Amino acid sequence: MEQRWAQFVHEYDKIAGMIQSEVLNPLILSAFGKEITWLEASTRHPLDEFIETFYRTRARTQEMLENLTDAQVAFASTVHPFWSISESITHLVYTQGFYHNKLVEISTSQLPHAVEAARGFGEGARQNVPAETLRESLLKATKQIRVAIEGTRNAHTAGKTEVNPAFGVCNYETWMLLMLAHEVDHLRQIAAMRGLARTSG
Repeated sequence: MEQRWAQFVHEYDKIAGMIQSEVLNPLILSAFGKEITWLEASTRHPLDEFIETFYRTRARTQEMLENLTDAQVAFASTVHPFWSISESITHLVYTQGFYHNKLVEISTSQLPHAVEAARGFGEGARQNVPAETLRESLLKATKQIRVAIEGTRNAHTAGKTEVNPAFGVCNYETWMLLMLAHEVDHLRQIAAMRGLARTSG
């Protein structure tokens, strides 16, 4: 499994315009480990790089769903602590509303808020959702978050911040990095579970 993950990372990093994983992952870990604040971490790269890397990461997440059966997306390992692919995708789709609203609230955009948005950690994860339903819901969510990002990326006030109980002081760039970090974490789990599910029969 480690070899498959290494190959995945190698191919993933070839994409131009992305922050490479050997740079992004230590940055995310430093912020999660409170070695630096999320606000500081979000100053390490231009906003456009965070956005482009998110788009590319979401595209990779969508690719991970291709050619999977209902049984494979429902597969759960008794050895590895990862969620099933069904749980990861439904969680990503559900929690996206939280980040959507944060981007809208900290910008000057008039875009509407997402009606359904997570309020805590681990929300929205559902088991045994059919593979085609997962593909459709992720595609719909991707279109929605792209509208939110493109509608706010040039409509936020530089220097405007808010204090979040979990992540500290956050500005627009910080929320973009946090959404990217969340996506990267679940993409890693999805890639691992895809390999396990396809070899388990």
